[in-house]
Amino acid sequence: MRKSTVFAAVAIAAAFCATSARAEERAWAWSPLGIGIAAPIQLPFMSSDVYGIRLGGLFGRNADVYGLDFGVAETTTGSLAGLQASAFSWTSDNAYGVQLGALANVVDGDFYGLEFGLVNVVWGESWGLRFGAVDYAVNSAGVQFGALLNWNTSVSYGWQTSVANVDGDDYFGFAAGAVNYAGKFSGLQLGVVNTAYEATGLQLGVVNAVETMHGVQIGAINMVASSALPVMVIANASF
Repeated sequence: MRKSTVFAAVAIAAAFCATSARAEERAWAWSPLGIGIAAPIQLPFMSSDVYGIRLGGLFGRNADVYGLDFGVAETTTGSLAGLQASAFSWTSDNAYGVQLGALANVVDGDFYGLEFGLVNVVWGESWGLRFGAVDYAVNSAGVQFGALLNWNTSVSYGWQTSVANVDGDDYFGFAAGAVNYAGKFSGLQLGVVNTAYEATGLQLGVVNAVETMHGVQIGAINMVASSALPVMVIANASF
């Protein structure tokens, strides 16, 4: 009797799993409305797209989401396009539009648009306007306002304003912060400490320090390591 009960329970569980799998296979490819409490308790299924409005509840997860997206934690395994407002968002592909993330916005692909969040992370290219306490992108083109830190690891262009602006590779444009650093900088650095391995343009700060300079430094202490006069006060120029 006990063995029969166990076998019956296993059979029922297997049938339930098979039915769930077939139901998801039969699920509509997309829906104009997504509603959920916390994935996978949602409609449509997590593998479906939402083109319209998604109300994800505590945790929403779908493939592509185009339109309006609201919830506590909203994620996609595909792309996002439209307006998203959440505490936390994670986009596995590209994101286009406006993201309003109270805590964090994470984009595995490229980002195009306007982004607000305590922490913004783009693992690809960022094109547009971004506001946050900490703002990171591999490549950035546009405007970055990071209350504490703007950090780019590859070639970037535009305007940066933060306590610290860090660009591991080339940066072309304007950087304003208490500390500004770039591997290779072209444009204007405005800060307390401005540093770069190679700089082309103008540095305005208390301390300006570079390895090589093609331009002008104005500050209390100006250092160009490769120059015949490596340390100058008030102003320095090297071409």
